[in-house]
Amino acid sequence: MTGVADDDVDSGTDVEVGNDFDSDDEFEDSDDSLPETELPADAEPLTCPYCGFDLPEETQYRLHLGLEHYGRLDEAEQEGFKESYRSENDALDRFRIIALGGLVLLYFGFLVVYALLAA
Repeated sequence: MTGVADDDVDSGTDVEVGNDFDSDDEFEDSDDSLPETELPADAEPLTCPYCGFDLPEETQYRLHLGLEHYGRLDEAEQEGFKESYRSENDALDRFRIIALGGLVLLYFGFLVVYALLAA
């Protein structure tokens, strides 16, 4: 995750943003860099004011703004991005722990089956 120190996010302290987001010169707002997206017919998309990218959820919208247009955001929008970033990071950490636990259980399950069949 560029620009944000993981230990700052985990400890709940203020997140320091590095040079990756500071310069507007680094951003390319061309339409060919945007991925294709499909939204449900009844969903009202949130459209990025800088590049016109449609996003279905508020969290995704804030993450997009922070990751793609950080230097253009005001302080409140930057705080919204940091909050969304922390939330996303926490969800990924939980997923990694659960996936690792599943792999460990699978490994020992195969080990027990092998021990029973080899005996």
